[in-house]
Order: sequence, then C-alpha cells, then structure tokens
Amino acid sequence: MTQPELTVGTPRHHWPFSRGLVVESLVNAGASGAVAAAVARRVEQGLRNARRSPVSPGELQALMVQVARDAAGDEVADAAARQTPAFFDILVTAKKGNLPFSRGVLARTLEDTGLSPRDAYGTASAVDVRMRQAGLRELSVRDLDALTEQTLAERYGEHQRLTYRFLQRNRGKLGVVSADGGTPLPFSKGLLVQSLLAAGVAPDVARKVARVTQRDLRGSEDRLVTRQAIREKVEALLRDEVGPDISARYRLLRVIRRPPRPLVVLLGGVSGTGKSYLAAEVAYRLGITRVIGTDAIRQVMRAMVSPELVPGLHASTFNAWEALLPPGEPRPEQPTRPELLAGFRDQVQQVNVGVGAVVRRSIEEGTSLVLEGAHLVPGYLRAADYAGALVVPMLVTLPDETEHRRHFESRDQETAASRPLHRYMRYFREIRMMQDYLEELAAREDVPLLDGLTLDESADQAVDVVLRRVMAALTPGERAALLGEREAGEPEQK
Repeated sequence: MTQPELTVGTPRHHWPFSRGLVVESLVNAGASGAVAAAVARRVEQGLRNARRSPVSPGELQALMVQVARDAAGDEVADAAARQTPAFFDILVTAKKGNLPFSRGVLARTLEDTGLSPRDAYGTASAVDVRMRQAGLRELSVRDLDALTEQTLAERYGEHQRLTYRFLQRNRGKLGVVSADGGTPLPFSKGLLVQSLLAAGVAPDVARKVARVTQRDLRGSEDRLVTRQAIREKVEALLRDEVGPDISARYRLLRVIRRPPRPLVVLLGGVSGTGKSYLAAEVAYRLGITRVIGTDAIRQVMRAMVSPELVPGLHASTFNAWEALLPPGEPRPEQPTRPELLAGFRDQVQQVNVGVGAVVRRSIEEGTSLVLEGAHLVPGYLRAADYAGALVVPMLVTLPDETEHRRHFESRDQETAASRPLHRYMRYFREIRMMQDYLEELAAREDVPLLDGLTLDESADQAVDVVLRRVMAALTPGERAALLGEREAGEPEQK
C-alpha cells in the first residue's frame, strides 16, 4: 500500500519532505553520514506515525534535534539546534527585494571567474554550509559577497577573490590586475589608445589595436587579465600592423610610465613658443596628471611679497630689467643685452625658489609632473640637486621670427585679448634676445631643443627625449628592477 506523502510548510504552501535535507543538516552539525541517515529515517517514521503533514520547518527542526540528541549525542543536537537547517530558506536582502539563496545561481556567477562547474558548485555549497552553521536566516547581498570572497580566498587564493569582487562591481567588463595583486581596474580602450599615440602609432591604427585587444581578451576564460597579457597582445598586434620599431617603442614607454622615481619634465622657453599647449600634450602622452606653469608659481609668490620689496618679481620676464634701474634714472627706450639678461636672471632666481619647492613636494608625494615656463632656464634647476626625481629638461624654441609673431597673434585671438598682442609686440626684440640666450645655455648644459613647427612634431620630440634621458638616468639597480617588472608583466596598461 502506498504511504501518504509527507510535506513541509503550511496548508497553503508546502513541499515534499526530503530525508536528504535532514541528512545534510545533520552532517553540517557534525554527525557522520551513517548516523545522519539513521536519524533521518527515525524522523520520517516519527512524522508518519504521528500523521503530521504538513509539518512546519520549525517543528521539523525540533523533531530532528530531539532524535539527534538520543542517537548522535548532545554536541550534534546542540549544533543542529543553533544552525539553519537545509530545509529552511536563507533570504538574501537587496534594494529590489528579497530572494532565497541559491547555490546554483552563485555557482554560475563563480564560473565566470574561471572556476570549473564542479569547483564553482563546490564553492557555492561551502558558502551555503557556512551560512547555515552560523544560524543565518537572512543576510544582505554585501554580506553574501564578503562571505563568498572569504571562501574563495581560502580555497583558491587572492586572485580568485579579487576576480569575483571585480565581476560583482563591474558586470560585463574586463578587469586588469598587476602581477603583485591589488584591486583590479576596468580595462580602458581610451587609456590604451593614449599610450599607443604616445608611442607614435597613427590614430586609426591605435584604435584598431585597442579594439582587437579588448575583443580577444574578453574571449578568454578568465575575466581578469594581467598587464603582461595586455602588453604581449598589444606588442604582437603592433608588430603585425606597423613593424617592430614601434612595438619596441611601446614597450619602452610602458617602462617609463612606471618610473622608480617621480618623473619631472621641464619645458622652458620664452613667451609665445607654445609651451602650455605642448606641456598638456606631453603630459597626456606620458600619463602624467599634474601640469604646473611657472607663471602660476610666480603669481603665488607675488601675493606674498609686495612690489616695493621685490619689484623684479612683479614684472614680466622681458621687462624685469626695468626694476633694476637705479631710482631716478631715466628709462631707456630699449635695454642693452646685459641689462635685459640681468633683469631676466634676477626674476628667474626668485621664481626658482618656488619651482624648487614644487619639485621637492612632488618627490615627497611620489608624483610625476610636467613644469612649463620661461623661468625654467637651462642650468638653474639641475637634476643632481634632486636625486629623488628623474628630471628631464628641454627648451621649446621657435627659430623662425615670422612664425613666432603668428603664435602671439593666434594667442591674442584665442584668449580674447586677455594677453594683449601689442604688449608682446612691443617687447618682441627682447623676447627674441632672451631666446638666443636660452639656446646658448641649452647648448652649454646639453639641454635638448624642441623646435618642431607643429604640436605633434614637438610632442614626438619631447617623448623621444624623455625616453632616452630617463633610461640613461636610471641606476643599474633601477634599470634591472624596471626590466624585471616588465618581464614579469608589471608595465602599466594605458
């Protein structure tokens, strides 16, 4: 004769009794498989004898604990009483509502981290056991994620934990992780294109390489990729698209983007040479976020010191000589070269006090920066005085006077005459004399000249100078460490 079905729940909502869920609950409480199976049979028989159907989950747990105390001992019974049995749902609370925890759903998410289906389900089951042994009846999504991360770290290590965290916070995105671990970051085609442009790759080729790189890496089993994998993929694509020279330049630029000391790029030059635009472009190509003009430093210093105390500081570089004239002496129409340069050097020395402070602060913070301005005169800010930084000086020049005038005219239009053209044209002779002086100093101090007529040409020149100078300035230990990082996959993906 067929026995009537036993159910668990309420008269309105119930489900079939499962001896396996009772066994699972007892095993979680510390019982052996054989003892758990024996207790489960007695529980089922007790329900049938009492004709209790449906039985509530609470009543079923109480009966299970009672039988376990007799058959398995007090320790197992007490653990079974504290825990959340397998026949209870654990609710996961979220803003959109509450849902019962599902090992299957969690397992499918864990498969996205690269685990096999078997390992993913085993991890999900381990999370389930932890929650039930802790007696949890509900928990938030954040707490569930934390418990899952902890379980992954213990079973598979830190990489798997970080992979899961990244996937939960950046659904559908590809993550990038350094060889030394740390928090993964989303892969960015824009940053990769930026670094490719800095390496001299044409814009259309750079975009293609970034797009193909993302597509191929997304097709991998692991949702987190190392910087080494990105570098290798990009270098291979570059060799195929534009040849080995650009590929090698890209590799070298990746090293420069992670210097062992802060990188300080100095772009000197007289007014009207396009230093500000060039500084922004060079910073963009090198991945440097801080750009400071010496005009801004001078303005801060002016606010601290009155014109009566230091008159030369409150003048422009090309008319600072006027502040050196003795009181009551007539002002000449034009200065002699020695008079002009004396005033210029006087202001440069004053402003370089502030420039030096900015560089020292950059070293303390470990932050790279690009400095631009007429006060960055070759020989005044020496790399030897800032051993904590990699200092790369350059001089921006415009050999052609006609082109120099056009720069001032363009700036006058672009700035709505906030920097009046007539003022610079009045002192154009002095500005050109100062450029000649700076070029003389640059030749003496071995400071490279950037004399490209276009922004792209000058930026390409500047990046080449930085690459050569930084590699030459590295100590043997720094060079070995950088190349070691590169071979281990450390270069920054940008």
